[in-house]
Amino acid sequence: MVDARRRLFIAELGEGREACVLEEISAREAGDNEVCLYQAVPKGKHMDLLVEKTTELGVGRVVPLSTERSIIGLDAIKKKVERWRRVAEAAARQSLQFRIPRIAEPITFKEALREAGERGVLLHNEDRLNPLERFVGSSPVSLFVGPEGGWSETEIEAAREAGLVFASLGPYRLRSETAGMVAVARTWAAMEQSAQRAESWA
Repeated sequence: MVDARRRLFIAELGEGREACVLEEISAREAGDNEVCLYQAVPKGKHMDLLVEKTTELGVGRVVPLSTERSIIGLDAIKKKVERWRRVAEAAARQSLQFRIPRIAEPITFKEALREAGERGVLLHNEDRLNPLERFVGSSPVSLFVGPEGGWSETEIEAAREAGLVFASLGPYRLRSETAGMVAVARTWAAMEQSAQRAESWA
């Protein structure tokens, strides 16, 4: 249970509406460093797993994307949003988080570019790209993860024109849902390191 001061407790429910507090436990709050994941929806139930695990990792918002090479169409994606919201709620409770990530209504890649603006980081397998950590720090960040077939040339050009930076997750080709999880985890790790350096300099 959570009280009015946003403290988290383990409690035992009694009769009626009574609860007996057993102990107070700590839980991390995300603060202002929100990570937003624009994720091309993978086939099957892989998106369920991605929503669950990125919630556990502290993602603030997940935006399902319909891209040129997506296997699932926009209308089919819309039918699954409520299920993903339930998955996120359950995962947030399990991982002792105060905040449930927002699972947005699905949008197209072009709409996502307009929404994210220059805060966007597009993950890509192109050679000689800088690692993701170079582009994330203490500010909110929007991560773009493409479908299994990769971004189309039209989408890559549109991303460049919109001002997104391009980054790499390493030399290996990851499945779309794996890339989303890895991107969120590495972004949070980079943000935490940045915060620790700032504290040491203060």
